[in-house]
Amino acid sequence: MNNKLNKYLDGIFLPYEDLPTVKELKEELLNDLHEKFNDYKHQGYDEETAYNMTVNSIGDISEIIECISANTRELKQLSSKDFSKINLQDSDFIGVSVHDSKFDYSDLKRSDFTGSDLSESSFKSSDMVDVRLDGTNLSGAIIDMSDMRNVSFSGANLTEAKLDMSDMRNANFDGANLTRARLKMCDLRGSSFGSCILDYTDFSSSDLSGVCFDNMTLTGTIFGKTGLKGTSFRNAFLRDVSFRWSDPKKTIFDGATMDKLTYAVLKGTKADLSNVTVI
Repeated sequence: MNNKLNKYLDGIFLPYEDLPTVKELKEELLNDLHEKFNDYKHQGYDEETAYNMTVNSIGDISEIIECISANTRELKQLSSKDFSKINLQDSDFIGVSVHDSKFDYSDLKRSDFTGSDLSESSFKSSDMVDVRLDGTNLSGAIIDMSDMRNVSFSGANLTEAKLDMSDMRNANFDGANLTRARLKMCDLRGSSFGSCILDYTDFSSSDLSGVCFDNMTLTGTIFGKTGLKGTSFRNAFLRDVSFRWSDPKKTIFDGATMDKLTYAVLKGTKADLSNVTVI
């Protein structure tokens, strides 16, 4: 009989299976129906009667589903909209397309933008603590003076994005593309950059103390006036990387490979290059 309840809901929700919000409603409703069915059985009703009473108890939910569906589909089609100065905490923006939109001065804590298109969008002075941006297109986006602690950018496209003067402690950039991105004057302590693309990424005046770049390939990356105490480049490949005005004396380059110009600059700063290969 439980399978019959499942099939009943499958028929109602079938046209909306592509919408995460509606799928969540279906899962919650299904659990409620199973509990009601079991309650009726425990009260002594036979299975068929218990099934009919369970189905009748929810009434006509098609109007509610249609309303949620319409709102979600409309949100997915929004483009160039202004969401500034709005409380959007815990919002579900999974898969939305809001290219060239504004989220300035908004509260976005714990919101989920996984797989969305936010290219060229603006997030100025926004609260983005614990926001998920996994696999999101943020190319050309501007994120200034924002609180982005614990944000996840895993697999995101941040090509030519500008993330300046922001608190990004413990952010997750694993697998992200940061080609020509700018992260100036940011606190990035505790952040993760595993398997990132950091070609010509600008970290000028940011704090990368203790951050790990082990085994990575860095081309044209800029670490000007950057905090690098305890930062590790073990077994990394560095080509045309700039450390101008930085103090890498306590930076780890053990096993790194680098071009002659990068080596010469680091040597002048008295960095420990005792186990470095120059090409």
